[in-house]
This record gives sequence, C-alpha cells and structure tokens, in this order.
Amino acid sequence: MKTWARVKALFHRKQLERDLEEELEFHLAMREEKKRARGIAATEAKYAARREFGNTMRVKEICREMWSFRSLETFWRDLRYGARALEKNPGFTMTAVLAIALGIGVNTGIFSVLNGAALRLLPIPRASQVVSVDQIFHGKIRRNVHGEGSLFSYPEYQEYREHNHVFSGLLAYEPFLQATLGGANPQQLFGAATSCNYFEVLGVRPAEGRAFLDTDCSGPGSNAVVVLSNNLWRTTFHEDPAVLGESVVLNRSRFTVIGIAPPGFGGTEPVPSAFWAPVTMQQALEPERDFLGDANMSWLGLLGRVKDGVSLREVRADLGVIAGRIDQQHAGRTTTLAIHAATFLGRPEERQFVFTIGGVILVAVGLVLLIACANVANLLLARASARQREIAIRLSIGASRWQLIRQLLTESLLIALLGGAAGSLLAFWSFEAITQFVLAHLPHGFPQLALNMSPDYGVLGYSMGLTVMTGLVFGLVPALNATRPDLSTAIKEDNLGVAGSSGFLRSTLVGLQIAVCMILLIAAGLLMRGLYSAQTIDPGFEMANVTEAAFDLGSEGYSEERANAFQESMMARAASLPGVDAVAEGSEAPLSDNHSGTGFLLPGETEGRQMEFNRVSPGFFSLLGIPIVRGRDFTAGEARAGAAEIIVTESTARTLWRGQEAIGKVLRESGGAERVVIGVVKDAQVSHLGETDRVYAYLPAGPKEQARMILLVHSAGGYESVAKGIREAAHALDPELVVDVTKLEDNLEIWRTPSRIVAALSGALGTLALLLASIGVYGVVSYGVSRRIREIGIRMTLGADGKDVMGLLLRQAMRPVLIGAAAGVAGCAAVSQILSKVLYGIGSHDPIAFIGVPVFLLAIALLASYIPARRATRVDPVVALRYE
Repeated sequence: MKTWARVKALFHRKQLERDLEEELEFHLAMREEKKRARGIAATEAKYAARREFGNTMRVKEICREMWSFRSLETFWRDLRYGARALEKNPGFTMTAVLAIALGIGVNTGIFSVLNGAALRLLPIPRASQVVSVDQIFHGKIRRNVHGEGSLFSYPEYQEYREHNHVFSGLLAYEPFLQATLGGANPQQLFGAATSCNYFEVLGVRPAEGRAFLDTDCSGPGSNAVVVLSNNLWRTTFHEDPAVLGESVVLNRSRFTVIGIAPPGFGGTEPVPSAFWAPVTMQQALEPERDFLGDANMSWLGLLGRVKDGVSLREVRADLGVIAGRIDQQHAGRTTTLAIHAATFLGRPEERQFVFTIGGVILVAVGLVLLIACANVANLLLARASARQREIAIRLSIGASRWQLIRQLLTESLLIALLGGAAGSLLAFWSFEAITQFVLAHLPHGFPQLALNMSPDYGVLGYSMGLTVMTGLVFGLVPALNATRPDLSTAIKEDNLGVAGSSGFLRSTLVGLQIAVCMILLIAAGLLMRGLYSAQTIDPGFEMANVTEAAFDLGSEGYSEERANAFQESMMARAASLPGVDAVAEGSEAPLSDNHSGTGFLLPGETEGRQMEFNRVSPGFFSLLGIPIVRGRDFTAGEARAGAAEIIVTESTARTLWRGQEAIGKVLRESGGAERVVIGVVKDAQVSHLGETDRVYAYLPAGPKEQARMILLVHSAGGYESVAKGIREAAHALDPELVVDVTKLEDNLEIWRTPSRIVAALSGALGTLALLLASIGVYGVVSYGVSRRIREIGIRMTLGADGKDVMGLLLRQAMRPVLIGAAAGVAGCAAVSQILSKVLYGIGSHDPIAFIGVPVFLLAIALLASYIPARRATRVDPVVALRYE
C-alpha cells in the first residue's frame, strides 16, 4: 500500500504540496490560538507556537520522504542539473556527443551484422522453441563427410527421431543442394532435400498447395514431389497457379509441384532455398551418390522443436543417451552433442568461423570506441579543472563526495545516451545498406546471402548496454579526480595545486589513444599492403586469355562412358574455335578455392602425410605457362589409362627428398596405390594466393574423373567470342546442360574481395582512430597551453625566446605520444599474425608498414601539438602576465 501511495503521489505532487502547506498552517494556527487563549500577546503567541512546533522545513522534508521515491527524485534532480550544464556548454557537448556517436555507431553496426548472420533466431513461428543439433566426434574415427563433419547420417537421424522424448518434432535436411532446373533456359538452383516433417516442425504453411506427407518419404525414390519457393514461383513461373500438379525437371529427374512456400521464407540457411524435395529422393537429385543407406556419412542437419516445459538441459540429457547407444556400435568413438537455439550459420564449424572473424572485428571497433572514450575523458578532465572552485565550494558547505560523483556521472551518462542514440540511428540507417551493397558485389559464383540486418531486441540491448558502459568508462575517472581537490587552494582559484594529478591523467589518456591508434593504423597498413600485393602479384602461371568452362556432369546423371564421350567432343569442338591455340582439363581451376587432398606415405615411413592434388590432362602446364623443370608431362595414353604416375612441384620435391633427385621416387597413397614421380614443375600459386610451399602434386585425369573436370581454353582472340563458342558447343552436345563460362582471371577476385573488404574496413577504422587521436592530442596541448599562459609570460619576460618555449611545449606534448606509439608498435607486432591469411605474400611484420605508419602518425601528432604551441609563443608577455 505504501508503494502504491508513492506511485499515485508522483501524479498529484502539486496537490499534495498544497495540502501539506495548509495542514502545517492549520497546526500552527491552532497552537497560536491556544497561546492567545492563555493570555499571551498575539506576536509572542505566534513565535512561541513556531518554536514549540519545530522546524517546518524539516517536517516538510519528512513528509515528502514518506510519499515519494527519494532516489528517483534525486536522480531526476541530477538529470535536470546535468542537462542544464550541458546546455550551457554547447561546444563541449557537441564535441563529446559526436566522438561517442562515432564510436558507438560503428560498434552497433558491426554487431547488427554479426547478429543477422549468426545470432538472430530463424524467421519462423515460435522460433525460440527450435534448436539445432550437431555432433562432435572424439577418438580415432573414420567417417565419410559431405559438407561438414558435425552433420548426421540418415540412419542416425531416424534413431534420434524415433527414440527422443523431448521434441514434438525432429527434422533433417541436406543444406546447399545444387540442382539444374531444366527447360528452355536451364538454371542452377540451391535447394534442400528434407525429411517430410520439415514444414510441420518449422510451423510454416505453404501459400499454395500442400506440404509433404509422411507417405512422400515412404522409401528411397518413392515419391518425386517438390515444393517451390515463392521467389522462384514469381520469377520463373510468373505466379502461374497452374504450376501446381505440373512437373518440373531437376537434374534430369521429373518432380511434381505440390506446393508454393509463403513469401519471405527461404529455408533455414543464409543461402535461400529455391526448392525443397523429400530426402528419400536424394539419389535422383545427386545421381552419382547414394547417401541414404550409409550409416557413417555426415550429410544431414537436424532441427528439433522442443516440447513445452522441457529445458535445454533435459534435451541434452535425453539425446546424450541416444548418442551413447549409437557410439556402442562404433568402437573407440565418443560423441558430444552441441545443442543451441536455431540460427543461421549455427553449426559448430560455422559458429567458430563467424565468431572468430566477428570477435576480431568487434575488438577493432571496440578500440575505436576506447579512443573516443579517452577523448571525452580528457574533455571532462579539462572541464572539471575549470569547475574546481565550484566543486570546492559545494564540498565546503556540506555536499558529500558521493553526491558530486553521482552528479558528474549523470552528466557523463547524458553525453553517452545522446551519443549512443545518434550513433545507433546512424548505424541502423547505414550498415544494412552497406552490407547489402557488399553482398551484391561478391565474386562470381558466390551464392547470394539473405541476412536480416534490421535491429531487434538483441541489437537494441547491446547498444544500450554499450552506451551505459561507455558513459561509466569515460566519466568515472574524471569524476573521482575532480572531487578530491585541495579546498583552500581551489577556492582561491589557484589551480597549480591540482594540475599535477589531472595533467598526468590527461597525458596517460593521450598515450592510450596513440597506442590504440597505432595498432589500428599498422593493421590497416598491413592490409593495404596485402591488397596491393593481391592486385599486382604474379601467381606464377598465365591467366590472361584463358577461359574456364565448368559443368557438373555427375549431378546431371552422366555415366562414366557418357561423361568421357562428352568431354572428348567438348575438347575437340573448343580446340576448333577461331583463335584457340590450346585446350586442357583440370579437376580444379587454379585459384578457384576448390581443393582436393589425400593421405600418402614415403617408403619406410609409418606416419601418413597430407598432400593437395589436382587431376590434369596433358598440355595443362604448357597452356598455363608453368615450366616443367625436370622430367616430363603426362602422355595421352597415361591419361586414358589413369596411370600411376605423378608430377610434383619444386617445393614438394625439396620438402620430401631434400638434396635428392625426385624423378623416379615412389609415393604410396593411403589406399595402397603407388605412384612414381615422372616430373617436377615450377612452383606456382595455384592453390592459395601468396603460397607456393604447400605439398602439392598433379595426377593424370583418367576416365573415372571426367564427370567433374573443368575445361581450360587459351585463345589469342577476345573472351566474348570464345565464351559464346564454348556455350554453343556445349548446348549442341546437350541443350539442357548448364555451362558456367568465366575468365580464369576472375578467380583472383575470390582472394581479392575478402582482402578488399577487410582493407576498406580497417582503413576506415584507422582513419577514424587517427582523427579522434589527433583531436585528442590537439585538445590536450591546447588546454595545457591555456593553463600555462601566465607561466609562459614569465619565462618570456625573463629572457626565454619563442624557440625555447616552443621546444619545451613540444617535448612535454610528445613525451606521452612517443610512449604510446612504442606501446602500439609492440602490441601490433604481437597480434599481427592473425592477419597473415589476407596478406598474400606480405610478411605479418612488413617493414614498410611498421616503419611508415609510425612515422606518419608521429608527424600528425607533432602537427597537432605544434599548432597550439606556436600560438602560445606569439602571446604578448604583458598580456600573459595579466592573464587570470
């Protein structure tokens, strides 16, 4: 009741004040009347009544405490005082708010991207009830993997589905399934093969038609039905309702359309699915593979909807029993289940990658915010020094130190809230557009991602928490420093007594700014150097005038014989095109970021090694201009027979047979087959840009590999005519085949684009950090000079000239800058190794970046110090002696 009365009092405060005043007057009047009744004079009765009643102001305070929330009122009073104080200093307020807005804005923007990529729940009804289930294996195991190792086999899925007690439904799906939609204009699509309870578990109803029934998954290949995405229905089928019940062709197999997904639904992966087919139709969609019956194959993701009232702990315990039962069938294997709220990029491998990259970027933008906090803290220190007489007087007349700290912190929080609001609005407005622009300009062949970057409660909570923490970080130290002055000195307005501690703090903050700025700028310098290297690097093979043509014959249902016939005809037709002077095959295009590897043994060794390889046809090396330094190339007969020869790179030969001739040496594959080295080729960056020292080899492209070979065509003519000729040749052989024809040079963009994005981001952060740090140095030197005008006047009156004063000021200003710069260089040297993957041949301790950037930063800091110092030397000594 007391709390409710206080709540009501908030809305009737004026009435309560009037009632209190009237009641006090009534009590005083009654006491005065009694005094007069006893014969006391009116004036004396009035004073006697007041003395007897006591301090009316104290009574009012007690009553107000009874009907009000004292802490709330105190906070409101501090808030109004802080707002008035900031309003009176618009220059200071705008500068501080802008610095915080920039820092919080970039932090909130980056977090919104991370949230959209990996933290936001799936866009489905009651998404909080849906969890992803992944498995992590321990012990020595041998497992087949299609996609990621944490996925499940179909028999494992059936075991978890049938025997769990915690899910109302458990679904399985094969993500990133590629298929060719046949027709007049064949096109490559991403889709998913799913269990037939997929839409039921997700709570998604088709906009047209129906979802899958249990009978659609009654057995392998039993029911060729498909649900199309709303986007595919609109763009390809022009929203024709008659498509329901009709058949479409996916990878040469006919599927009957039974439903159209609702608008905006693209599945459970960041790459939107264009179709969904029953998982039992897997072999029809991927003719060269049969995964359904393989109990040791990782290929299915699992999502489960948790029953009401069941906790995640119970889910883990229940599924752990099933995992243990499955492990008993595999000696030496132990399985740990990773169970999390279902999000995009939620599997362990994806989460580790996203959170590692996201963590590094958040640390970088956090450093920018730290510079901004140091800047504002310096402004507050300077402002507190100017207010020390006011603070001293308030302390002298009874204000507690905690009251003043609370009030100063309230001002800091107001600045942080204003800056946080402005920065968050800027981030929400700009980062989604920036992200969509970046996603739209990804390299050729990179799937388009559908990420929702709009703010949700998680982003808003992050922004608010960061804002409050920022206000405390930059406000606490100045508040503590400002509330412990020498009272007698401060009241006399002699600030020399307090200059020492606040001056040391300001210098420390400047050193911190420079150290952090140095780390960001050197990182940006390294990344810019890496980008330049990626743009100008010679990969060691010829890319100009080479056209790449890729076609997935395996998924199109080609047999080994048919694939051989197609490739032979395709090579002959391509070789006959005008201007073409060389044609070759490879299982991996150079720098395509597709990699194949195998285990192998050297004679006499028992521990296996890993080797990356490419299967190539004769003429592959001459087409790309990769010299054979010793030995010979494969022959046409060896390629047709799939012979047991191998060609290695120079670095591989040095690594495996140091000081010995590699020709004639034997390598044994993990399967037992032996291969004889017939040639050594010059090192080239065919696998990873900037790397030539990997163990790498070339195997002959035999008949069994033809279904997945790509075609390389060298021509002196223009790309457009060659590309058109290749497409026409392929369509003449197979009109329904999708052919991806690109310039081989475009593969460089796979490596340049990440470098370009990271370099642009780091460059922007480094520039922002440099701007904030320069403003900080300038502000501190300017303030220090303004507080020393009288001292400077005395020095110049006693005979010091402008150069002496200038040297003194610059030495004192640059001391914390040099200390901070040294700390920043050491810090960046310690962490720069994490950037090595995008430096492409530039060392992580590149001397140009580690020398050029510090010199540049010190020059900027010297300029920022010189301007106010130069102004100080031009002060008239007479005017300076009158200062203050």
